[in-house]
Amino acid sequence: MKKIIAIIISVIIVFSSFSFCLTAFALKTTDVEKTRIGNSKTYYEYSAQTKTLTLSGSGSIPSFLNNDEAQPWSSWRSDGSIERVVVEEGITGIGNYVLYQVCAEEVQLPSTLKTIGNYALAYNSKITSYEIPFGVKSIGASSFENCISMTNVSLPDTLTTISKNAFKQCYKLENVKIPYSVTSIGSYAFHRCSVLSSAEFETLSSPVKIGSYAFMNCPLLSELSVPLGATVGTYAFGYNDSKKKYDGVSMKLFSGSDAMAYAKTRSIPYELIEVIPLELGVVNKNEYIEDTFNKDYYYSFIPETTQIYNIYSTGDVDLRAVISDSEGEIEQSDDISNDNLNFCLSCNLEAGKEYSITVSSVKSEGEYAVVVYPDEIQSFDIKGELSFTADEGKLNEDSVRLFEISDDMLDGFVLDIKFGGDYSDKIYYSNGYFDNKTIMLSDKQSETPFTCGNNNSYISIGEKESVFSVYIEHSYEEEVIPYTVDDDGYSVFTCILCSDSYKDNFVPTPAVTVSGKAVLMEHPDGSHSHEVPYSYATFFANNRTYYIDEEGNWSVNTFDDLDLVFENKNGKDVSVHIDVDGEDVDFGAVAFEGYDFTGDSRVNAKDFVVFLKEKKEKLGEDYWKYAYNFL
Repeated sequence: MKKIIAIIISVIIVFSSFSFCLTAFALKTTDVEKTRIGNSKTYYEYSAQTKTLTLSGSGSIPSFLNNDEAQPWSSWRSDGSIERVVVEEGITGIGNYVLYQVCAEEVQLPSTLKTIGNYALAYNSKITSYEIPFGVKSIGASSFENCISMTNVSLPDTLTTISKNAFKQCYKLENVKIPYSVTSIGSYAFHRCSVLSSAEFETLSSPVKIGSYAFMNCPLLSELSVPLGATVGTYAFGYNDSKKKYDGVSMKLFSGSDAMAYAKTRSIPYELIEVIPLELGVVNKNEYIEDTFNKDYYYSFIPETTQIYNIYSTGDVDLRAVISDSEGEIEQSDDISNDNLNFCLSCNLEAGKEYSITVSSVKSEGEYAVVVYPDEIQSFDIKGELSFTADEGKLNEDSVRLFEISDDMLDGFVLDIKFGGDYSDKIYYSNGYFDNKTIMLSDKQSETPFTCGNNNSYISIGEKESVFSVYIEHSYEEEVIPYTVDDDGYSVFTCILCSDSYKDNFVPTPAVTVSGKAVLMEHPDGSHSHEVPYSYATFFANNRTYYIDEEGNWSVNTFDDLDLVFENKNGKDVSVHIDVDGEDVDFGAVAFEGYDFTGDSRVNAKDFVVFLKEKKEKLGEDYWKYAYNFL
């Protein structure tokens, strides 16, 4: 019988592969440059050399309609042109039909992914396996339908929804493990998974809705263990498409459960489950209600490594627990603390040995969960970062700008934890009790205040600590510097946190420049035919002192008419009036008598003596020759 089924399955696979992944002779040979997808912040590009389609950007790739015009790569999606798809970090969602019928041998998904849309990865005849990243919360209807070569798929502990038809007609899918986080499996989710021989629920306690026909026409799935809180839809398990029950099917289930009613009404043999097995890191949800108020629940745990483990509960139910082995009771626990009514059994357990845990309610109703982890946390990494603008910080009494980081801001941060015994797990950050320790934000701004750019903040689990990045963006305050007679106006923008600054909004000064040349007067009539530069005077204008350079050049900026007074070191002072009409003025030469070294208002032998003794070396021998005209 199994041989006949296998032949039929092979024929179906062959015909199905021809139906949607035909290989054409003319492959795409030209690259596609980075192109925006619709109005989104996502892009696609294609390398013909590597046959790689790359999807990049931020946010969700928008959904397409189910037609050739909507999908940019529709004309070459199934002809062998695309061997590899890379969805880059930053993409949070893959919309409907985005990679529909894209027959790539490899699809790389990012750790930022949260949702996979309807038919998003469906009808791929070449890919053999998928590892859905931690963080994905939902996979849409028919999202992996007809991936006929896929033999296995790894689902993350963040997944809550497996929509209808999600893995329908994945003919080579051999087994699937349903994460403890899943609360809903849609109708026909694993319909016609012809070689599926194992469908294992990660926990046998958590509530999950198994939709109608979910495992219909899975002829090799002969047994199904159904969680305590599960509801089971019509023909969900044990039937073919004709609604005929397979021979030899059976179920493992809990007494009084919905699964038991399903088995009884369909005459499916069943075996009762009395004990809920615990695995590391698996959250086993359960509930105490009025009908189970006095009921004990039984759990078991078999360690792989000898070490200290913490078996504990979370929730709002007042619980107590006892752990035992074949020799009797080892330890019991009631309240963790006065304000935490959960239990924690912290024990050194031997590898390979089975331990029993009995959980009881202390006259309390509500939801709870049981978890087990190794006690030793070796290290952990944090995936997540925050950003602020500098003006979001608040000054404290010491005028230090501090940034308030709340637990809500860390929602979605992932902690990748390495435990003792070579075990690791990923969890979302949540302030509170974890593994007999406290997870909390460790803020050290009082010791090391943030500045602009990248900063470090910390999360601690017990005594272990790890770092995440907090980026502070500049916030600038503007100071307007008005123009002056000498300088342009502008604004100075200075960061309120780090004092980084820049200038902008320049306003040219409307002042005009008046310039001229100071020369040595060569004759009492004021002539200066040789234009000898004279740099031995200073002048005053606008209540400021100005200086003449070595070449005799002088200039001054002004808004108004000028009255300049040149103070001459070697002779008479000179006064000049200049009219200004809005344009620069080249006044020309101003001549100075430069021989009255004694300051007695005449040029005589006394001045010549001063020249010889004090001035000759500096002024030069030729300087005095003009003085003879003034003797």
